[in-house]
Amino acid sequence: PAQQPWHSSQYQTLPEVYVQNASLEIARAQLIFESRTIAGEVVMPFFTEGHEGFDINEEEDWQLAEGMLSSGEVELPPVTVDPFPRKT
Repeated sequence: PAQQPWHSSQYQTLPEVYVQNASLEIARAQLIFESRTIAGEVVMPFFTEGHEGFDINEEEDWQLAEGMLSSGEVELPPVTVDPFPRKT
């Protein structure tokens, strides 16, 4: 039923839900200057799969990433360009 609470609903009747990650965020500079945030009113999805949206914010995230790399669960893409020259 339409008025039934979500916690009492069957899984297949629940609405689709998405989770934000930090894999790609784009905002107009004007938004950042005016609101001091990149979170605007109009949001467009960028869908990621698996570990594509993995975000490193804490030491534990770094350790998890190292574990996934050493186990072969994930791979980093090869670096195909020269590093940006450092000023000396």
